[in-house]
Amino acid sequence: MLRSSRKPRAVAGGVVALALTACGGPALPNTVIVGTTVTIGWSQQLTSTNVASSGGHTAGNEDVAALTRSQFAESVEGVDVIDESFGTVEVTAPEGFTVRYDLAEPQWSDGTPVDAADLLLAWAAGSNALAPEEFDSAEVTADDGTVDVPAGTPWFDSRRTGLAESSEIPEYDEFARWIEVTYPEPVVDWQRAVDVAVPAHVVGQLAFEIEDPMEAKQAVISAIVEADTSRLATIARVWNSGFELGDGDGSAIPEELLLSSGPYRVDQVDQSRPDAQHVSLVVNPEYTGFPTPEYERLELTQTTVSDPLTYVGETLDVVQVPPTAQNRETIDQLERLDYGFSTSHTGAYWALVLRTDRGEFAWQSAREAFLRAVPHREVAGAGAGPWSSEQEATSVLLFPPNTDGHQIAREDAGFEAAFTRSEDEAIADREAAGVENGARVCLLFDSGEEYAANAYRALRAGVSEAGWDVRDCGTDDVGPALGEDDWDAVLTRIPIPESPADIAAQWGTDGAANWSGTADDDRDAMIAELEHTADHYEARDLRVQIEASIVAEAIAMPLAMDIVATVSGRGIEIPPPQPGPSASLTSRAVDWTAPQE
Repeated sequence: MLRSSRKPRAVAGGVVALALTACGGPALPNTVIVGTTVTIGWSQQLTSTNVASSGGHTAGNEDVAALTRSQFAESVEGVDVIDESFGTVEVTAPEGFTVRYDLAEPQWSDGTPVDAADLLLAWAAGSNALAPEEFDSAEVTADDGTVDVPAGTPWFDSRRTGLAESSEIPEYDEFARWIEVTYPEPVVDWQRAVDVAVPAHVVGQLAFEIEDPMEAKQAVISAIVEADTSRLATIARVWNSGFELGDGDGSAIPEELLLSSGPYRVDQVDQSRPDAQHVSLVVNPEYTGFPTPEYERLELTQTTVSDPLTYVGETLDVVQVPPTAQNRETIDQLERLDYGFSTSHTGAYWALVLRTDRGEFAWQSAREAFLRAVPHREVAGAGAGPWSSEQEATSVLLFPPNTDGHQIAREDAGFEAAFTRSEDEAIADREAAGVENGARVCLLFDSGEEYAANAYRALRAGVSEAGWDVRDCGTDDVGPALGEDDWDAVLTRIPIPESPADIAAQWGTDGAANWSGTADDDRDAMIAELEHTADHYEARDLRVQIEASIVAEAIAMPLAMDIVATVSGRGIEIPPPQPGPSASLTSRAVDWTAPQE
């Protein structure tokens, strides 16, 4: 995990940030202030330490992985950034698109090196290239997403990355710690496709009952390079489910499941109280990356209380809360008492999406007329309410704010130019589209969400003078209602897509999250091309073209970024969490600074 650098600050009051040696073990980084602890009010849960698996990819597991897993690169607001303290990624043969993933000298928290065995395992899991050709996971996947893999089948239940395109066993060098992966054609996520999610030596130990970690690594390497189906099936079974923490009070969780390659390691998982899990993390002295943390211990305390702000400065040091009116009032009071406060967007935005398969909106001219009648900024601001100064309005669908792609999409895709109209022009557009005055629009939204409820009222009032009658079709659970046929438009959160697969799901023909019902062969072709575009600038420009195609179809209006508020106790300095899906409290915990004494 790449982390922004910072200089360690001086510590007052005679507290010395010493590098301690415990029981002859490695020294702590000299940035660590011994004895410091910060308690975090956490709404998630740790269930698995393998976030590269489909089942392990949850918000809580990602929170912990942000602190306990280092990787070659991470996406920072749409740009892949290499962490050279972990390793480098280089295209060594552009013609065949061969990429070398070359480790520096990272280590697992038990002192075992991260090496070629870990990279080969990551390749085998991410590519599934060693599964039988006749095996089709879709045929054995149930409606609930579980996969019934036949015994003896070496299939990894991994999240899809560009490695899925790779079919050749990589070249590797055990001593130099690198592998070379050959892709049949470029892939857009080549810099971060190799996900070192779990330790190869632990997988080998669990799969083959081998005690020595280096011998266990060799067993994993041999199974992969020899394409040994039987041994690979055993490895895949461990990789798929062997890192799940299971039930119980947490005392029986094997230590080897909690190893770390990041700045912190999991010290303890307390599951003795249902729905109140407590995860303790301590500084990992084997971590070779940069920067290193200041807090020696982090305590993640799962809390389900309705108002966690009440406990800040008492039992909790840091919490995150949604942007409600009540929270705004409480935070204003806390700021006056010198509590810390910041906001970040969550990697999602609020948007209005029109259906293309029913009613007036089956006609593009009607969709255009309606979107032109919506006062964009007024609706976006009304939805935000007292958070309007923090909740940034947006007119872009496929790029996060403050990126070069966002500005280019704003200019080139032309959303604002296409849908900014005066009231008289909006009326004329409706009449030209053949839509009668007072046409009804059933708007689906989550009535329990303040943003959605506020935006609905502003939207209804804003389009009424242009001859549209927006009706309240709110519900307390939008998810199931999206599958019904009794709504014309929906006001909901939409994640900014991270990958071409995400774009296809939202805006591609038959996409699982394609709420508009749109179908566009040209856009599908551009999304497929994007998946194989390795150059950042070419990929950015292709995304802009995809955005322009969505704007041209008049099926959606982005309104404002979804945000979360972070509040900390007096003296605790916390940079705003990294915007995006990892806008969790843990995303920049390595940069937190303790109060001076």
